[in-house]
Amino acid sequence: MAEADQKTLCVPAAHPIFTGHFPGRPIVPGVMLLEWVLDECARVRGCAPSALRIREAKFFAPLQPDQSATLLLESGDRRCAFEIQHGTVSIARGILEWDARD
Repeated sequence: MAEADQKTLCVPAAHPIFTGHFPGRPIVPGVMLLEWVLDECARVRGCAPSALRIREAKFFAPLQPDQSATLLLESGDRRCAFEIQHGTVSIARGILEWDARD
């Protein structure tokens, strides 16, 4: 893969996303993590997030409020591999794709 990029995310415990997700044991919702991945890949590519497709995404461990996560992106011609880590723990990984004309 041609290009590598790295970003960090930390969702504060007071964020409204945790209301009801899950009371007494909140975790960062997977959809929030995927939105972060799409936004960052789109930023790197200079396109809209809607131009990207999630080919696959696997979640391995939860991310807690106030924990920081690192997003690693490796972008190629029509694909971007991603991994989200908390320290040495893999939270999620997957692949985004786009059309060659995008």
